[in-house]
Amino acid sequence: MTTSTAWDGVHPTIDRRRQLITGGVGHLIEYFDWSAYSFLAIYFAHQFFPGGESSLVPLLSTFAVFAVGFLARPVGGIVLGKVADRRGRKAALSLSVAMMGIGSLIIGLSPTFSQVGVLAPIVLVIARLVQGFSTGGELATASAFLMESAPDDRRGTFTSFTNVTSSAGKVLCLGIITGLVHLVGTENMSEWAWRVPFLIGAAGAVVAWWIRRRAQETLAAATDSGEVERVARMNRGSFAELFTDHRGAFWRAFAIAALTGAMFYAWGTFVPTWAVVTAGLDKESAVLISTIAFVFYGLLQVPLGRLSDRIGRRPMLLTFVLGNSVLTVPLFLLISSNALDTLLVQCAGLALTAIVMSISGAMVGEMFPSHVRVLATGTAMSFATAIFGGTVPLIGTWLHSAGATELFPVYLVVLNVVGAIVLWRIPETAHARLLP
Repeated sequence: MTTSTAWDGVHPTIDRRRQLITGGVGHLIEYFDWSAYSFLAIYFAHQFFPGGESSLVPLLSTFAVFAVGFLARPVGGIVLGKVADRRGRKAALSLSVAMMGIGSLIIGLSPTFSQVGVLAPIVLVIARLVQGFSTGGELATASAFLMESAPDDRRGTFTSFTNVTSSAGKVLCLGIITGLVHLVGTENMSEWAWRVPFLIGAAGAVVAWWIRRRAQETLAAATDSGEVERVARMNRGSFAELFTDHRGAFWRAFAIAALTGAMFYAWGTFVPTWAVVTAGLDKESAVLISTIAFVFYGLLQVPLGRLSDRIGRRPMLLTFVLGNSVLTVPLFLLISSNALDTLLVQCAGLALTAIVMSISGAMVGEMFPSHVRVLATGTAMSFATAIFGGTVPLIGTWLHSAGATELFPVYLVVLNVVGAIVLWRIPETAHARLLP
């Protein structure tokens, strides 16, 4: 791995190997902590929301809190975007992982409904809002950080690394959960052991914060116009500028993020829960299925990112939306109580998702100049993910409880068909120089 020489004499050289490690470790912890909630919901739902053992109300309420956490993502996307574009990527990344760790610590130590009554779900909501704030700016900042550390012909490869590490975080989380279930049993897992992954995540966030504080800044290196011009740009009203000079690019980024968020949360985190509540799959198999599927998903990321550097982002985006439009309903019909069937379905869905997740960071970031890059991408991603991604488990669970189970995959297909129409003529950005 070579170091950057494009800005020698103006900015320090960039050690690309170090940048990948620095960005990757923090991103792993971020998604370990964020994903723990959805993976553990089936265990701790009754701790915060009372209801009968066969009732879907506690799980539905827990997923409602999951969706509430996404309400803070737009705020985080705006605030951390401004921090990243004004004070640098390193400052935003450090703040992001610190907030995530605080949220995990609160959940891990939170009292239950039987202990403090209605205060318990209130504490849970506050913790998820803190975590939502963190994730609102995390992906956009990490993607910009890695993209600005990359040579022009490997931006897709570098940004795809965020999905490798986020997958690793999910796999590590699922592995710990699987080990705990086998060690203490399902009853103890539901009683107290669900707290352990959250406390581990909080400790990991401290380590990630320390590592990120040692990163090399990339904001100054993102432009070859010099420090004076960069400062002048930062002093402009970047948020107003975003919706005047970059309105079209912003809405294209929003559309990409909406589709990405909806399908990632559908295939990535909700399929095993869907199999549990609709087909009777046992909880232990659901956790194991997700672990295997995310290993598979992570292995696809860098090869697909590299492919996008060669053939472009646009063909891969269109393959993703058309593939989901055709295959989502048939795949959901194959979900059953058989663990192998559900595993194959989740792997197929995540393979489709990997096509766009491997390129989304680069594709969206390439649409904007450096002084509004993280603000634009963070705002678009966080709003779109909050609206279309965070609501996926809630919508799916509600449709099932209302007796309209078959409408959930149809809803996902409609999103992809609309996305294909909106994004059909999106410009190619892979082979152009990164905007300064």
